[in-house]
Amino acid sequence: MFKRMPDVQPRLADDVYEQILSAIVNGQIAPGDRLIQEKIAAEINISRTPVREALLRLEREGILELSGRKGFSIRQISEEEVRDIYGVREAIEGYGAYWVAANRTDARIQAIAEKVAEERALKEHDMQAEFRINRDIHRTIVAQTGNKALLDMFDSIWGRGISQWLFAATRTNQTPPDPDVHDKLLGVIKNGTPAEAQAAMIEHVRDGLGMQIKGLKE
Repeated sequence: MFKRMPDVQPRLADDVYEQILSAIVNGQIAPGDRLIQEKIAAEINISRTPVREALLRLEREGILELSGRKGFSIRQISEEEVRDIYGVREAIEGYGAYWVAANRTDARIQAIAEKVAEERALKEHDMQAEFRINRDIHRTIVAQTGNKALLDMFDSIWGRGISQWLFAATRTNQTPPDPDVHDKLLGVIKNGTPAEAQAAMIEHVRDGLGMQIKGLKE
């Protein structure tokens, strides 16, 4: 399941974290499977310390929970928790869209348009690539505000493994995301009023919430 790594490599814990998260997101690790640090360390060919660090990080992010004395398993995420996360996203990203529409410049709109174009040009529709470009589009909108505190809050939500795990839950039918959705959102930010841009972003986030809930139930 995991690839073996050389004896010396910087920030092993980060690499292990990415491998475990990818295996969870892609369904190689299923709910109920136990993750034992000793077994993972032996499979990857490293010491137990970076493996434990990666597992504890995933526990802090809400992906894993302790299972037995030395193991971890995927935590069942509640609908209430998902709604809480998306409520925070509405506040952060809705304000970001409002601010950009109220203070639009050619440079700000162009920065967002370039990311939307990257999504349309995406050739490899694997889950991680789609998650990355989707996050980048939303992050670029928020970044145009120049508000570091707002961007830090965005990164806090989107930078955790739980965000990628939730994104994967929407992909039960393996249909690639529709780039027209972000094109339409960009159009409102570019041409609409600030209130219209905020409403369009909130509606977009809520559509994502609906897919999340459906995906988790399936």
